[in-house]
Amino acid sequence: MVGAIAHEQAQELRSAVDKMFHELDASDVPKSARDAFFRLVDVLESNSDVIVLPSETLMTTQEAADLLGVSRMTVVRLIERGELATEGGGVHRRIAAVELARYRASSMARRRAALHELAQEIDDETPPDQIVNTR
Repeated sequence: MVGAIAHEQAQELRSAVDKMFHELDASDVPKSARDAFFRLVDVLESNSDVIVLPSETLMTTQEAADLLGVSRMTVVRLIERGELATEGGGVHRRIAAVELARYRASSMARRRAALHELAQEIDDETPPDQIVNTR
């Protein structure tokens, strides 16, 4: 199983969500709500490390570190460099879940771009000692 739920379970959930929204008055439920439920099922099916939080949830630097898989000091440094926005100040800084999602997505995009750039520089003629420059 790749995700938090198996494909068959995801299909059952999609059917149940679809049935629920058909039974409700369509004018009372925004399309964005329906789409969010389907997106949640997609994420549960494709990712085993799913954490669902309201976007306005505020977290401590330690909670943010745990979620990002880094140390608390790394989160503090990210804040000090302006890479993570916080609410509050001083020693009681809080980071919104939506800000952590933004940082995680931008960080992943930077890593992918760097890997792509590295892959473009390597071909069959590249000597092994030049593939990864160390110092």
